[in-house]
Amino acid sequence: MSLFTELKRRNVFRVGLFYIVSAWLVVQVAETLLPVFDVSDAAIRIIVLILALGFPLALVFAWVFELTPDGLKRDKDIHVDPATKQQTAHKLNWATLVAAVLAIGLLIGDRLLPEPAATRAPPAAMNNADSLAPATMNPEPDPASIAVLPFADLSPEGDQQYFSDGIAEEILNVLVSVDGLAVASRTSSFQFKGMQTIGIPAIADQLEVRHVLEGSVRTAGETIRVTAQLIDAKTDQHLWSQSWDRELTTDNIFAIQDEIASAIVTSIRDNLGTDVGATAPVPQRTENVDAYSLFLRARALFQSRTFFAEAHDQVSRALALDPEFVDALALKAAILTVSPEYGVLLADSADASRKQARELAQRALGIDPQNALGLGIIGLIRDFEVVAGDRSIGYADILAAYEDALEFAPDDPALLNWRGFGYLRAGYLDRARFDFEHCLRVEPGYAPCNTNLIAALTLAGDTEAALKVLDESLRLGVYGGDIPTLINLHQLELEQAFYFVAIQLPSLRGWLGMEEIHAALSRPEEDHDLLIRRLKRHGDAAGSRASIDELLIALGEYHIPHSTYSFWFDAYRAYRASPEFKRHLRRLGLPEFWRANGFPPMCRPLGKEDFECD
Repeated sequence: MSLFTELKRRNVFRVGLFYIVSAWLVVQVAETLLPVFDVSDAAIRIIVLILALGFPLALVFAWVFELTPDGLKRDKDIHVDPATKQQTAHKLNWATLVAAVLAIGLLIGDRLLPEPAATRAPPAAMNNADSLAPATMNPEPDPASIAVLPFADLSPEGDQQYFSDGIAEEILNVLVSVDGLAVASRTSSFQFKGMQTIGIPAIADQLEVRHVLEGSVRTAGETIRVTAQLIDAKTDQHLWSQSWDRELTTDNIFAIQDEIASAIVTSIRDNLGTDVGATAPVPQRTENVDAYSLFLRARALFQSRTFFAEAHDQVSRALALDPEFVDALALKAAILTVSPEYGVLLADSADASRKQARELAQRALGIDPQNALGLGIIGLIRDFEVVAGDRSIGYADILAAYEDALEFAPDDPALLNWRGFGYLRAGYLDRARFDFEHCLRVEPGYAPCNTNLIAALTLAGDTEAALKVLDESLRLGVYGGDIPTLINLHQLELEQAFYFVAIQLPSLRGWLGMEEIHAALSRPEEDHDLLIRRLKRHGDAAGSRASIDELLIALGEYHIPHSTYSFWFDAYRAYRASPEFKRHLRRLGLPEFWRANGFPPMCRPLGKEDFECD
């Protein structure tokens, strides 16, 4: 008798087939049920390995044993008649068929039937703390969500990118105000400038939106051509596309922006049946095309917080062409107010720069009392004046200006950051956190709000949340570096990060002894006079003495005035117990503000005039 015939007689082939089908069924069941109990994929791999090792054992078992009416018997010890052999074969056939049907049914149910759609917040409303969480799959984006990519510059000289970017940003700003429409932030969208070749679906997947608007701008002589197309990223199909060829006038530019925004909303509403609101009319900013072009360039430069002098020059030229250009007046005021904080003086002194800024902001508000940036700059200038010791301004006046500005631009990241900063310095940690988180929902890559939110969380004792936001900020590359940042890292006990940031600060570059500073901040009650004198000498030599003032305060130079919230960190606990601390807070007007609005959790009143803070 041949080996094949003997294998067939002993049902080895049938047992092998039954084993394979049954093993497949077991694997299908494991893949379906184990994830429900949060069992890792390693368990499934172990099951597959065990089943694979069991296969040759099953074949050996089928060769050695025979299934009889009396149970399992060794094949060589018994004689089984052909009828019994055939009955055993039928049982194995039926068992194999049943196992195969079950396995196929389970496969269809688990793999081929549609899964229920996942739900999530739209990208513009997404908390930045969740935006970078790792995921194994991207859920379906909100149907009423869109990203506006920078428009391509098709001008003959190729030197109008700031202009095409500006038009795209203006359209984005209009769409942000539409009820029911989630718009990806400018920072997120504009990082894909010139990268459409990777495919719109891939860009939409990264931005977690359903729709993408792309386009181009071409200016030549006295004409402008704008092309825009709305793409459904799910199908990679154009929902709408249109081109405009117009005379290059501001009337036409603003009209095109208005028509594009309206067409987008109509297309999304009609094609998807999604209920979204109407667009607000695009405001006529100026009648001078050249002034508008210069303004767009100056705004882009200012947003980068690097080219203040050039931004100031561009916006000044815009105002020379149109002295009543409100947005340009407010922008120039902002440049003059903010630039001294970055070490750039565009006037004889920081005070002179901010004096000019106040005049410009007031001019802007005289023309348009609802100009949000102008109102915000008034609040920021008041802030600097209060820090400088101007007792004619109360702390409430600073926040009131920000409140007025946010009434007209509730999602403006800069305004939210400025008000949040004011709350943080006043010790109102929850209100500060609210503003910074709102800011980051609108603009996840806005570095000041990331940095300040980490501080608010650290000071509130929510170290876990602070570390999470810090990690996400570093991944985005938007974590700022200054002395308050350094003190924050010290309190979070991130010693290596402390050293890394310290060596990047211009004021500490070349300092040999970062560990000495780190250790001294942990012991603020001790005498650090020698270290203070050495740091002063180092700062004078580097020409950056003022930028380390807050570090010197923590180490014992309590008489130095300062403007940030850093005095709430643990490294300043000795300072908070000093008379100089109380004098500083009185100069800021905080005790009066607290008595009218409630003391923060770390402070309390002592009688009618005094107070103390932990």
